[in-house]
Amino acid sequence: MDTAPHRPQLPDPSALVAALLTMMTRFSCLGCPRLAGRIRRNLALLQHYADDDMPPLLKALAQKLEREWAQLQFAISDAAGEPGDAPAEPTAYPASQSLH
Repeated sequence: MDTAPHRPQLPDPSALVAALLTMMTRFSCLGCPRLAGRIRRNLALLQHYADDDMPPLLKALAQKLEREWAQLQFAISDAAGEPGDAPAEPTAYPASQSLH
């Protein structure tokens, strides 16, 4: 019987980091709450790599950034209003300002 903890199937670490950088850049232009959620999920995924595949320093940074993106996602989801509200003006949240 296998007693090792189950690890999710992980993509190539370089591809995941490249995808994260692309999504973060895109988010800085659009400010989309759904994109913020995808960024959070990918940051969480980075934390599951073995230390040989992802340096502990980067995993710790991913954990910190995941918390910050969670706060940002919550804030912009609230700003978007409830379904059925009158459409609001599109608002962009540049990452350079929203993550500090």
